[in-house]
Amino acid sequence: MSKSRAKKRRQHAVRNGAFDVEIKRGTQTDISTHVRKTKTKKEKIEQLNHKHNKSTSGWRVEKAA
Repeated sequence: MSKSRAKKRRQHAVRNGAFDVEIKRGTQTDISTHVRKTKTKKEKIEQLNHKHNKSTSGWRVEKAA
């Protein structure tokens, strides 16, 4: 891959005695690196079933046990 124009300018500035701004960047510990996944159909249905579980008005049909 080629270098971006901004990176070329930063490297040129460093060669000519300017401060290297890449040093101040540090590591990216603010970003969560765990794997995210979308919910399965079963998980979505389960969430919808529990979402309005506090309702006592009787409008929701319960499953037969």
